[in-house]
Amino acid sequence: MWTSGPIRCAEPIGIVRLATMKLGQYIVKRLEELHVTHVFGLPGDYNMQLLDHIEDSSELQWVGCANELNASYAADGYARSAGRPAVLVTTFGVGELSALNGVAGSYTEMLPVLHIVGMPPSAAQANHLWMHHTLGGNMYNAYFNMSQQISCDAALIGWSQRDLDNAPYHVDRVILSMLREKHPAYIGIPVDIIDMEVSGEVLDTPLVVPRPVVPAEKCEYVVNEITRDVEAAKCPLFLVDGCVMRHNVVKLVYDFLKKIGVPVVVAPMGKSLYPEDDEQFLGEYVGRGSAPSLEAIMEQVDLFVMLGGFKSDMNTGKFSYRTPTCHSIEIHSHSVQIGYAEISGIGFEEVIPALGERLAVHRDAHLRLTKELRAQLSEKPTFPDEPFISQDYLWHRVGQFLRPKDHVVCDMGTSCFGATRTRVPPGAHFYQQLLYGSIGWSVGAVLGVLCGAQVTDKGRVILFVGDGSLMLTMQEIATIMRYGLNPIIFVLNNDGYEIERKIHGPDRSYNNIPRLDYSLLLDFMSCTRDVRADIRSYESSHVRQEASRSHNAEMNVPGKHYHSVRTREELEKLFEDEKVQNADGIHLVELFLRRGDAPDLLNKFVNNI
Repeated sequence: MWTSGPIRCAEPIGIVRLATMKLGQYIVKRLEELHVTHVFGLPGDYNMQLLDHIEDSSELQWVGCANELNASYAADGYARSAGRPAVLVTTFGVGELSALNGVAGSYTEMLPVLHIVGMPPSAAQANHLWMHHTLGGNMYNAYFNMSQQISCDAALIGWSQRDLDNAPYHVDRVILSMLREKHPAYIGIPVDIIDMEVSGEVLDTPLVVPRPVVPAEKCEYVVNEITRDVEAAKCPLFLVDGCVMRHNVVKLVYDFLKKIGVPVVVAPMGKSLYPEDDEQFLGEYVGRGSAPSLEAIMEQVDLFVMLGGFKSDMNTGKFSYRTPTCHSIEIHSHSVQIGYAEISGIGFEEVIPALGERLAVHRDAHLRLTKELRAQLSEKPTFPDEPFISQDYLWHRVGQFLRPKDHVVCDMGTSCFGATRTRVPPGAHFYQQLLYGSIGWSVGAVLGVLCGAQVTDKGRVILFVGDGSLMLTMQEIATIMRYGLNPIIFVLNNDGYEIERKIHGPDRSYNNIPRLDYSLLLDFMSCTRDVRADIRSYESSHVRQEASRSHNAEMNVPGKHYHSVRTREELEKLFEDEKVQNADGIHLVELFLRRGDAPDLLNKFVNNI
């Protein structure tokens, strides 16, 4: 996770710098400095020289994906789970355009993803040649212009000597913008520039993102105003949301809330950012989509403090928060809003520590209030006595299967709405793309989450994806198996796009999908027999050696397990299976759910709450 304050990634003492190095080597050194461990993408004839430098690094692992869209989803997942920047490498035009949807999702949901694009040779660009992957000889900037709309910073490395001399500075500027803004950034490099020499001296200056200096009187003013409002409130309530994670202040916020003892709720995009077994936790607040007893509590709230809020339709129950703006406070990374007044240039790291000191004296009173409010929470789920699995039963039961350190990924659809009601244990991580909402995102993202989990807490990685969403991106399961990764994949088979049927057209054919036999999927995606064995006898020994070396990075195929679950009894047996509990191999669980059944929150949402 990000450390609070300036980011400094210094090299160990004693490193000897080269006076010059290839531009590709320079980029790799900067990525290593940021502690990036995995790079996602696909090879193309304009980027493979850069891929050589990536593969030659002892610190970076190249992860070759099935397509660029999935690679961009994987980078998104890695940035979420690893708590560090993600890197995506594509080729010019056909590759980068395929990736743009995933990059747009990372931009929308504030994730640092560095998109590096290999471009046609500099001479071809200078002479406006009609190279493959271009739109025409005079349109080499067309794709760059598209990417600028979803990048916080972007640079094209030119081919003059002056451009080359300045290349390290452009690379550093773009990276620093990405770190500071928590948004994707873009670098385009002509293929012949990648191996040209640049100065290595700039590496002596570590990448640092300083916090702006906030005048003491400004901080004091903001803290005084918030303190006055909290002290005047009879029933203050604090909400934790997704930007708390994006700006790495999860621990800062947790310590603050424990210090002052106030009641706490989380938004769907803030799920797992505050422990759900904590004495101050009241539940998930989704406006009028919340549990009825929590909605009743909100009628009593006279001050609503949002920490890192994402005020989108699906995160707020279609903008149905009850507390008026004049009784609301928002604290973000670089701004604070008190009622209708917004103060910029100040945020979490300046306000929260000072505010904690001021409000700590009221902790006992706040804890008494919290206890009173928790006593008003009355929901005890009940389910019909039937053999089949309903959506609401599933998501209640899943919470008992989860463990601390688990990484839970839910795709857009019934999965992300249902999982909002699932109780996750302390220390577990919950990921969904609720704001951008690209179906199929989760299958690529789970690859990145699996890689990120290797460098954090190494917990189980569990994916919930509908059969409709899986159709879009299932190719990446082959990549997951290629690298020996072991997720538990729950496929919710409800015969098509159930979320779309709830919105419109329950009997329309456009909400159907082809019927697949998922019991064959893992064997198809990772074949254990050598189907090329007879061909190898016709290849030279040199070619066979080349093939062997090229596959060195791949892992042994994990154990493959398919499970068909149709009843509650079968679900219970699955959850008791030690191989499933321990994620021993890759498990694909096909959950057969009734068409027309949907989680309670989704039903409320499509009925306008």
